[in-house]
Amino acid sequence: MPLFRAVVVWTVLLASIILPRLDAPANSSGSVAVTQLSAYDRQSVVRQTRDQRALDEQEAQIAAWAKELQQGMAAYQAELKVMAAAKAEADRYAALSNHAPPPPYIAKIINDAFSPLGPRAVQWAINVAYCESRYHPNSVNTDSGATGLFQFMAGTWSGTPWASKPRTDPVANAQAAAWLYSHYGPGRWTCQG
Repeated sequence: MPLFRAVVVWTVLLASIILPRLDAPANSSGSVAVTQLSAYDRQSVVRQTRDQRALDEQEAQIAAWAKELQQGMAAYQAELKVMAAAKAEADRYAALSNHAPPPPYIAKIINDAFSPLGPRAVQWAINVAYCESRYHPNSVNTDSGATGLFQFMAGTWSGTPWASKPRTDPVANAQAAAWLYSHYGPGRWTCQG
Protein backbone atom coordinates (compact mmCIF):
# COMPACT_ATOMS: atom_id res chain seq x y z
CA MET A 1 0.00 0.00 0.00
CA PRO A 2 2.75 2.44 0.55
CA LEU A 3 3.88 1.71 -2.95
CA PHE A 4 0.39 2.33 -4.25
CA ARG A 5 0.25 5.64 -2.38
CA ALA A 6 3.61 6.64 -3.81
CA VAL A 7 2.42 5.87 -7.36
CA VAL A 8 -0.80 7.85 -6.83
CA VAL A 9 1.08 10.84 -5.38
CA TRP A 10 3.56 10.77 -8.26
CA THR A 11 0.76 10.47 -10.77
CA VAL A 12 -1.08 13.46 -9.27
CA LEU A 13 2.15 15.48 -9.16
CA LEU A 14 2.97 14.50 -12.68
CA ALA A 15 -0.54 15.29 -13.97
CA SER A 16 -1.04 18.55 -12.09
CA ILE A 17 2.42 20.12 -11.89
CA ILE A 18 4.97 18.60 -14.24
CA LEU A 19 2.95 17.91 -17.39
CA PRO A 20 1.37 21.34 -17.58
CA ARG A 21 4.81 22.91 -17.30
CA LEU A 22 6.16 20.74 -20.05
CA ASP A 23 3.27 21.73 -22.37
CA ALA A 24 3.28 25.36 -21.26
CA PRO A 25 6.36 26.51 -23.20
CA ALA A 26 5.05 24.97 -26.42
CA ASN A 27 1.61 26.53 -25.90
CA SER A 28 3.12 29.77 -24.67
CA SER A 29 5.27 30.27 -27.77
CA GLY A 30 2.34 29.30 -29.99
CA SER A 31 0.14 31.72 -28.13
CA VAL A 32 2.70 34.48 -28.54
CA ALA A 33 2.99 33.76 -32.23
CA VAL A 34 -0.78 33.83 -32.61
CA THR A 35 -0.95 36.99 -30.52
CA GLN A 36 1.71 38.65 -32.68
CA LEU A 37 -0.04 37.50 -35.81
CA SER A 38 -3.33 38.79 -34.47
CA ALA A 39 -1.74 42.13 -33.65
CA TYR A 40 -0.33 42.30 -37.18
CA ASP A 41 -3.72 41.40 -38.60
CA ARG A 42 -5.37 44.08 -36.47
CA GLN A 43 -2.84 46.68 -37.64
CA SER A 44 -3.38 45.58 -41.21
CA VAL A 45 -7.16 45.84 -40.86
CA VAL A 46 -6.84 49.25 -39.20
CA ARG A 47 -4.51 50.42 -41.97
CA GLN A 48 -6.85 49.08 -44.66
CA THR A 49 -9.83 50.73 -43.00
CA ARG A 50 -7.95 54.03 -42.73
CA ASP A 51 -6.84 53.80 -46.37
CA GLN A 52 -10.38 52.96 -47.51
CA ARG A 53 -11.79 55.87 -45.51
CA ALA A 54 -9.24 58.24 -47.07
CA LEU A 55 -10.08 56.89 -50.53
CA ASP A 56 -13.81 57.33 -49.86
CA GLU A 57 -13.20 60.93 -48.71
CA GLN A 58 -11.17 61.65 -51.85
CA GLU A 59 -13.88 60.18 -54.07
CA ALA A 60 -16.52 62.23 -52.24
CA GLN A 61 -14.43 65.39 -52.72
CA ILE A 62 -14.00 64.61 -56.43
CA ALA A 63 -17.75 64.03 -56.76
CA ALA A 64 -18.45 67.34 -55.00
CA TRP A 65 -16.01 69.16 -57.29
CA ALA A 66 -17.55 67.53 -60.36
CA LYS A 67 -21.03 68.60 -59.24
CA GLU A 68 -19.82 72.13 -58.53
CA LEU A 69 -18.16 72.25 -61.96
CA GLN A 70 -21.37 71.07 -63.65
CA GLN A 71 -23.41 73.68 -61.80
CA GLY A 72 -20.86 76.37 -62.69
CA MET A 73 -20.90 75.33 -66.33
CA ALA A 74 -24.71 75.38 -66.36
CA ALA A 75 -24.73 78.85 -64.80
CA TYR A 76 -22.09 80.02 -67.27
CA GLN A 77 -24.07 78.63 -70.22
CA ALA A 78 -27.22 80.33 -68.92
CA GLU A 79 -25.32 83.61 -68.54
CA LEU A 80 -24.01 83.29 -72.11
CA LYS A 81 -27.57 82.76 -73.37
CA VAL A 82 -28.81 85.80 -71.46
CA MET A 83 -25.97 87.94 -72.80
CA ALA A 84 -26.55 86.68 -76.34
CA ALA A 85 -30.26 87.48 -76.07
CA ALA A 86 -29.50 90.95 -74.68
CA LYS A 87 -26.99 91.57 -77.45
CA ALA A 88 -29.46 90.41 -80.10
CA GLU A 89 -32.09 92.72 -78.65
CA ALA A 90 -29.59 95.59 -78.50
CA ASP A 91 -28.54 94.89 -82.10
CA ARG A 92 -32.18 95.01 -83.12
CA TYR A 93 -32.67 98.34 -81.35
CA ALA A 94 -29.42 99.72 -82.73
CA ALA A 95 -30.48 98.75 -86.25
CA LEU A 96 -33.57 100.89 -85.76
CA SER A 97 -31.36 103.80 -84.69
CA ASN A 98 -28.67 103.58 -87.38
CA HIS A 99 -25.76 103.37 -84.93
CA ALA A 100 -23.48 100.69 -83.60
CA PRO A 101 -24.90 98.30 -81.01
CA PRO A 102 -23.44 98.29 -77.51
CA PRO A 103 -20.90 95.67 -76.42
CA PRO A 104 -22.64 92.56 -75.02
CA TYR A 105 -22.00 93.34 -71.36
CA ILE A 106 -23.29 96.92 -71.76
CA ALA A 107 -26.30 95.63 -73.71
CA LYS A 108 -27.10 93.26 -70.83
CA ILE A 109 -26.72 96.05 -68.25
CA ILE A 110 -29.02 98.38 -70.19
CA ASN A 111 -31.52 95.61 -70.92
CA ASP A 112 -31.59 94.52 -67.24
CA ALA A 113 -32.19 98.10 -66.08
CA PHE A 114 -34.78 99.18 -68.66
CA SER A 115 -36.64 96.01 -69.73
CA PRO A 116 -39.12 96.26 -66.81
CA LEU A 117 -40.14 99.61 -68.33
CA GLY A 118 -40.89 98.09 -71.74
CA PRO A 119 -39.22 97.73 -75.13
CA ARG A 120 -39.56 101.42 -76.01
CA ALA A 121 -37.66 102.30 -72.84
CA VAL A 122 -34.89 99.86 -73.78
CA GLN A 123 -34.71 101.40 -77.27
CA TRP A 124 -34.58 104.88 -75.78
CA ALA A 125 -31.85 103.86 -73.30
CA ILE A 126 -29.64 102.35 -76.00
CA ASN A 127 -30.00 105.52 -78.08
CA VAL A 128 -29.18 107.76 -75.12
CA ALA A 129 -26.21 105.67 -73.95
CA TYR A 130 -24.80 105.75 -77.47
CA CYS A 131 -25.38 109.48 -77.85
CA GLU A 132 -24.11 110.41 -74.38
CA SER A 133 -21.06 108.17 -73.96
CA ARG A 134 -20.75 105.88 -77.00
CA TYR A 135 -21.40 103.12 -74.44
CA HIS A 136 -18.26 103.94 -72.43
CA PRO A 137 -19.02 103.77 -68.68
CA ASN A 138 -15.89 105.80 -67.79
CA SER A 139 -16.74 108.64 -70.18
CA VAL A 140 -16.48 112.15 -68.69
CA ASN A 141 -17.60 115.37 -70.37
CA THR A 142 -14.76 117.82 -69.75
CA ASP A 143 -17.06 120.85 -70.19
CA SER A 144 -19.93 119.88 -67.90
CA GLY A 145 -18.43 117.15 -65.69
CA ALA A 146 -21.21 114.73 -66.67
CA THR A 147 -19.93 111.18 -66.10
CA GLY A 148 -20.73 107.59 -66.93
CA LEU A 149 -22.78 105.60 -69.37
CA PHE A 150 -25.75 108.01 -69.21
CA GLN A 151 -23.65 111.11 -68.38
CA PHE A 152 -25.02 112.06 -64.97
CA MET A 153 -24.19 115.44 -63.49
CA ALA A 154 -23.04 115.30 -59.85
CA GLY A 155 -26.18 117.08 -58.57
CA THR A 156 -28.56 114.81 -60.45
CA TRP A 157 -26.61 111.73 -59.37
CA SER A 158 -26.82 112.71 -55.71
CA GLY A 159 -30.63 112.71 -55.97
CA THR A 160 -30.79 109.06 -57.08
CA PRO A 161 -30.83 105.93 -54.88
CA TRP A 162 -27.38 105.05 -56.31
CA ALA A 163 -25.65 108.22 -55.06
CA SER A 164 -23.32 106.17 -52.82
CA LYS A 165 -21.85 104.39 -55.86
CA PRO A 166 -19.46 105.92 -58.37
CA ARG A 167 -21.04 107.38 -61.50
CA THR A 168 -18.63 105.28 -63.56
CA ASP A 169 -20.23 102.04 -62.30
CA PRO A 170 -22.18 101.02 -65.42
CA VAL A 171 -24.79 98.99 -63.51
CA ALA A 172 -25.50 101.77 -61.02
CA ASN A 173 -25.49 104.36 -63.83
CA ALA A 174 -28.00 102.37 -65.91
CA GLN A 175 -30.19 101.62 -62.89
CA ALA A 176 -30.17 105.32 -61.93
CA ALA A 177 -31.07 106.27 -65.52
CA ALA A 178 -33.95 103.77 -65.49
CA TRP A 179 -35.11 105.13 -62.12
CA LEU A 180 -34.95 108.70 -63.40
CA TYR A 181 -36.74 107.71 -66.62
CA SER A 182 -39.51 105.92 -64.70
CA HIS A 183 -40.04 108.90 -62.37
CA TYR A 184 -39.56 111.87 -64.70
CA GLY A 185 -39.69 110.51 -68.25
CA PRO A 186 -37.11 110.91 -71.00
CA GLY A 187 -36.91 114.71 -70.81
CA ARG A 188 -33.88 114.75 -68.46
CA TRP A 189 -31.56 114.01 -71.39
CA THR A 190 -31.11 116.26 -74.40
CA CYS A 191 -28.91 113.86 -76.35
CA GLN A 192 -31.29 111.07 -77.30
CA GLY A 193 -29.62 109.52 -80.33
